[in-house]
Amino acid sequence: MELSRKLSEIDRLIRYLITTHTTISTMESCTSGLIASMITDTEGASAIFPGGYVTYLNETKIFIGVDPKVIEQYGVYSKECAEAMARTVQEKLHTDIAIGITGTTGNLDPNNADSVQGRVFFCILIHDQANCFEVNADVTGMTRHEIKQMYAERVFNALNALVL
Repeated sequence: MELSRKLSEIDRLIRYLITTHTTISTMESCTSGLIASMITDTEGASAIFPGGYVTYLNETKIFIGVDPKVIEQYGVYSKECAEAMARTVQEKLHTDIAIGITGTTGNLDPNNADSVQGRVFFCILIHDQANCFEVNADVTGMTRHEIKQMYAERVFNALNALVL
């Protein structure tokens, strides 16, 4: 899909959230804050986006509030961790929608045995309803930014389908 068309769809989604006073927050790992950045590309997003967290390290996820038992039992790269991230940010920032995303952007992570290149998990929490997704993508030849962009677009595609 052409980039300008994709950005216009995201803008339409965020404008809808603004119009309906639906708040949203993020806790991102592999996308490094790109989802939050894309939300705030829409004028007026501050009305519905109080903020988010970029939690690249396991210790940071735990510091913010993810239960370490989730990471120990399921691994940091799991739907359970993505859901725990979404629930944590929703609880901290009191939003209607929360997004948690974790996965491997490029090379395998030597610090986490569950790292698989091109695999990402994300959860879109709408009130208390968790919608968890897994993406397995061939990222061969892609830059880290291209991979992050692809993951972020997958999140917005799912959010669009759930909200609009």
